[in-house]
Amino acid sequence: MGGIWFEPETLGDSLSETAGYKSGLALSIEEMADLLTESGRADLLLASETRTVRLRAEDYDELFYELLHKIGFTEERFNGDITGIGLSHKYRGTELEAVHHGVMELFVDIWPEVMKETQARGDKLLNPEKFMRAAAEKYGKPGLDIAYERLMAMNKGLTLSPHSGQRYTEWRNVEPLEALFKGGPAKPEVGTFIDQRYINFLFANQNRLHDMHWRKFEELTAEYFKREGFNVELGPGSNDDGIDVRVWTPTQDMASDPPHMIIQCKRQKDKVEKVVVKGLYADVQFQNAECGLIVTTSELSPGAKKVISIRGYPIEEINNAGLRKWLTALQVPGSGIVRV
Repeated sequence: MGGIWFEPETLGDSLSETAGYKSGLALSIEEMADLLTESGRADLLLASETRTVRLRAEDYDELFYELLHKIGFTEERFNGDITGIGLSHKYRGTELEAVHHGVMELFVDIWPEVMKETQARGDKLLNPEKFMRAAAEKYGKPGLDIAYERLMAMNKGLTLSPHSGQRYTEWRNVEPLEALFKGGPAKPEVGTFIDQRYINFLFANQNRLHDMHWRKFEELTAEYFKREGFNVELGPGSNDDGIDVRVWTPTQDMASDPPHMIIQCKRQKDKVEKVVVKGLYADVQFQNAECGLIVTTSELSPGAKKVISIRGYPIEEINNAGLRKWLTALQVPGSGIVRV
């Protein structure tokens, strides 16, 4: 493949603009360089700010796919395969190798016709029915399954490609990544309390949990219980008497019933001391709640755990390890689709 010349500042602009279009996250040069440090590409990106650089087209694509993976948009780094090479490796030496080969021949024969028919209709959507039907008629269900895999591989490649206008989600707004760490009042486009794009980023960069803005940390906590089916009230963020999130079971009335659970969020590196436990227990009693929960990016101190154990406080802990499990449950790479 050929090379691409980038004048000073244009490589970073291209990556940021295209990644923002695909993923819905706006990234600064510094943020992208930080994400690309492990791959050894950060120096190239920073150097491109002051001098012209040349990249092979395939190297630019790899850089882009690495960035999408680092922000949590793809669960694994995409290898750029839109031709079905991966399927060839999958079926080579298996009993379905001949079926795969036959289905690929059908694709080569039929797909140009599908494209011509689409152009003749003035449509933007390709109808794969002719190809799928031919694969099923000639090879049965195995052929149909392989045809579907081929179409999904092609769709994924086109959707993730930096050279294609196709994307999984038509974002209304591109959210700045810095808002995850500095805070911001924007209403989530995908999600109830915190935007899915921030959740995906945190899943891919779990070492940044300590760095997120305290309000975003509270929003993340509220989002988890909302998706678990609870009724949730997120506190105002200030003058909340130390109660960050209130949670009711689905059968409770939020207007009249006391909360099922009161949550205190502690985004910090130091261990949570027993004074926080005692304060939360007092709130549990005052609110007539059934239990309390401390959610922290650290963990409870030995003294705090001892107080809970000895006094029998109905208080549980979600620590850093628990938060990582939450992120695993909440992350939805690529589409950002959330079903509550």
